[in-house]
Amino acid sequence: MAFTKLSGALGARVASGALIAILCAQQAHAQRAETSDTSPAEVAAAEGGDIVVTGQKLGAGKARATFELDRTDIADRPLGADITQSLAKVPGVKVSTGDARGGSFSFELFLRGLNKEQIGLTLDGIPTGDARFNGGSPPQRFIDSSNISTIVVSQSAGDIGAPSRFALGGFIDFRTEEPARDFAVTAEGGVGSFDYNRASLRIDTGTLPGGVAMYGSFSHQRNAVWAGPNARHSNRDHGEFKAVKTFDNGSFLKARVSYNSQFDNDFNIVTLAQFRANPKSDFLNDTLTGIPNQDLNYGGTFGGARRDFLAYLNGKFVLADHVTLAINPYYQTLDGYSLSYQNRHRQLAGADPYAVLGYTATGGAVRPALATTSNPNVVGGPADMRVTPRKRERYGSTAELTIADLVPRNTVRIGGWFDGGTSSEERDFYPILPSTTELAWKGGLPSYVLYNRSTSITTLEFYGQDSFQLVPGIFRLDAGVTWYHIRYKAQSPLEYSAKLDFSQNSPVQPKAAFSLTPLAHLEIFGGFARNFSGIPEDAFLGSTAIIQPGDLKPLQSSNIDGGVRYTAKHLALSAQAFHVHLKNGVGIVPNDPTVTDPIDIQRGNLATRAASILGQTSNGVEVAALATFPWIDAYATYSYQQAKYDDAAIGSRDRLNLASVGIIAGSDVRDIPRNSAYGELTLKPVAGLRLQGNIKYISSRVGGDIIAPTTFQEVAIDRIPGYTLVGAMARYDLPQIGVLKNASIQLNVDNVFDVGYIASVTSATATATETGLPGRSLGRYFIGAPRTVTASFRVRF
Repeated sequence: MAFTKLSGALGARVASGALIAILCAQQAHAQRAETSDTSPAEVAAAEGGDIVVTGQKLGAGKARATFELDRTDIADRPLGADITQSLAKVPGVKVSTGDARGGSFSFELFLRGLNKEQIGLTLDGIPTGDARFNGGSPPQRFIDSSNISTIVVSQSAGDIGAPSRFALGGFIDFRTEEPARDFAVTAEGGVGSFDYNRASLRIDTGTLPGGVAMYGSFSHQRNAVWAGPNARHSNRDHGEFKAVKTFDNGSFLKARVSYNSQFDNDFNIVTLAQFRANPKSDFLNDTLTGIPNQDLNYGGTFGGARRDFLAYLNGKFVLADHVTLAINPYYQTLDGYSLSYQNRHRQLAGADPYAVLGYTATGGAVRPALATTSNPNVVGGPADMRVTPRKRERYGSTAELTIADLVPRNTVRIGGWFDGGTSSEERDFYPILPSTTELAWKGGLPSYVLYNRSTSITTLEFYGQDSFQLVPGIFRLDAGVTWYHIRYKAQSPLEYSAKLDFSQNSPVQPKAAFSLTPLAHLEIFGGFARNFSGIPEDAFLGSTAIIQPGDLKPLQSSNIDGGVRYTAKHLALSAQAFHVHLKNGVGIVPNDPTVTDPIDIQRGNLATRAASILGQTSNGVEVAALATFPWIDAYATYSYQQAKYDDAAIGSRDRLNLASVGIIAGSDVRDIPRNSAYGELTLKPVAGLRLQGNIKYISSRVGGDIIAPTTFQEVAIDRIPGYTLVGAMARYDLPQIGVLKNASIQLNVDNVFDVGYIASVTSATATATETGLPGRSLGRYFIGAPRTVTASFRVRF
């Protein structure tokens, strides 16, 4: 299967999506004014420049814990850097990638003890779906950081209308830049360590007749993977188009299309012993030997390719005075695959690798005979490339009606969200011919297909909220509810006969938040929310365990937080505390015949079942301080988090279920540090020059619960060491010279002192028991990137 085969259909979608977006933007008859938060610059201009813009970053004026990164924060990273890396500045957030410039498999994100699959992620309010590396859609796939203006992090989940089934404890919204008012051409370039190079071009049309403005951008980026530069690389081509149509009454229609083509060899996961032996290696080979047992660890076979497409509209319409309607339809696709070298060859009898002869009484598939040949210690021995193709198609829309002052000082919001689509995953085996000096695997039919799983999840959400200005300018109260209906369908005909089809309804989920300003510059805020997530998609695509729909509880959470903010003209301070309880989890556990009714078995694998397991609780405190002056800026955050899995009695079924998914009841949640801090100091000695130093500290934390396979005996808890990283940045912005509107040169140095450290615990084996006790042979950890230097250049005409 050649990767080039993936390009045709999606390439056509980019062109057609861009054309549709232009036509919609030029012909729509919109009628609603913009209702999003006013920018700090606009507020300052409106009030004579005296507004405290420093407080915007810490959420000033919001009735919940909120943090906002602006264009300056994003620009402190190298041009084209993974947009999620900017989140390191946000208290309560831990983000890591195996490379200073990004990574697919090695991307991990935590917010207040919850992982990236328990956090809502949106782009201009459009849901990007879950962030799993193996079939998910992390938001950076749809984003070039140069086109992002703001990142809004709602650390609590008290906001109404966040379109996500994953926002159990907060959400993150990435907001794209608007087209420029005047025609402009912007070119960017970058070079750096590990053969990094990047080129980007963006063209803004300026405001055209009819109130339409557009831009299109394209970037190409490539670098060697630092842990294996001879065998591994990352290659990314990314295109974006955005059109905005404005109307005289303040209404607008925005259309955006994003297309991403990416191949990357990522990083291996290591054990704690391997890290201690060599903290700068992920123990993959950098050369191909032709000997299957050795080439199992050849870095060139780690990775995969994918193409992502996303198109959406943001429509805001004025229906009457104080009445507005927002409609935001979207369409998304994924087409890609991942690779894994196999030191043997598998061949299914007959000419059809998908063949099924029948099904057993319990629904298990009966397949033709499978022949396996192996001679792994000789040059040219039989070998397979295991290819896992993944496809996804999503579509949906959000809609919201806002009525202001129906009752004086009240704003009512009523809305809904629909999301549908299908996802599929297949596991194919192709012979590597020859297996000596190259990795040539033929296309066409594979020699064996292990499974072909598909699922369809349809989500319907309704919500309503009333925002009361009980005492104008002093006391505000937001109160609302949400409700979900989710329908699940799944099948895997190569493994079992049953077709899963069932639904879940959430309880009514209350949410409330308040903001109190008793004194000038002082704000007290707080909130409470119950949240609902349903069953994750991976429960259907990731295994063939028994599923009994009536016994599988949806994921739910409750969130409480509160705090205080102080904002003055050049100073902003905040302190906030939180409590998050994740009520349920879903895990694949050993089957218990006493709780499994054979009549209701939905799949053919009787050894394991999908079960509701205990959840976790996080408590913590976050502190942030920001000071800004004409020649110097200072910023610092500190977070304390105590995240623990729920406890259970020794010998109980709940405790055994947790152990079977790699969790010791009552232990700390993996990869969540008790203490973390971030600080930066920026000097602006002369006009256009910005010099910055930053430091990030992550304390020691649990890396993995060591549990024996089969018996699920609780053996030990791995703790991984903390680390401190120092970074530096220098940027000089040239003044406007003739047709040159803007030019800049920037130098970034990450990990200045070249520290070796464990960056994160992979989600891939986070819930697995050990495979080789007492040697503890299961890899769990991603090592962090070494010193990395990047130079960036930008010119704008």
